[in-house]
Amino acid sequence: MVASGSEGRDMEPLHNCISLMQMLNTGLQGSRKLFWRNVRQECERLYQAPAELSAPGIITALQALSIYIIVRLDDNETEGNDIDGLLIMTVIALSMELNRAEFGQDSALSTLTPESTWRHWIFVESGHRLCVLYQIVNMVVVFEPASMCDLQADGLILSPLPARKQLWEAGSATRWMKEIERDLRAQTDYGMAVNGDLVKVSEGPREGIGQYGRAGARQKADWEEWFAGMDSFGGLVMLAASLVG
Repeated sequence: MVASGSEGRDMEPLHNCISLMQMLNTGLQGSRKLFWRNVRQECERLYQAPAELSAPGIITALQALSIYIIVRLDDNETEGNDIDGLLIMTVIALSMELNRAEFGQDSALSTLTPESTWRHWIFVESGHRLCVLYQIVNMVVVFEPASMCDLQADGLILSPLPARKQLWEAGSATRWMKEIERDLRAQTDYGMAVNGDLVKVSEGPREGIGQYGRAGARQKADWEEWFAGMDSFGGLVMLAASLVG
């Protein structure tokens, strides 16, 4: 989201999350209780007015919520952290708003340039990565919002998997275009089957969050080859694969 040029209000949910995590990590007495009180207020704010956020703002809000969810999973039941229902409702409300916002953003891309194409890809890939994370959470606990991520076909647990590191970390539209041209496999979507296998689920550029390129016959792929091109997110996916393999 930083690379996409998002700033100001779009980045507010993440900036608030960073401040709250710093508060939590102080270890001072009462800091955890205060942390959850502020998380509750942040969730209530996001839940009440999702339509006021832009599409990138919704993505950053969902990213912040994912961090709160991970902290909650690691937390024992205590006074003040009983906000599971609120967290879930907020994720659902923002996800529904994101689906509406995405269609509007797609229609706004009538004049495609390398810069606008790259920024739209960042938006779409961020959404895909959130879906993967929420699906992994659903492997640990029952997490209703994970069902909102379209798996395209039965027999998949995680799909589509994150794009490779060179694409995700490209610092400019020019660099991103070179990476796309260099490796056509970057335009292939992968998924994890229920038995832990890595499979190719589509070919062609991703068209949107929950949308796919050209569907083809599902082919088994190699985990080691896929992981070699991944960033640190790949480690989480591999851990999930080891749980079901």
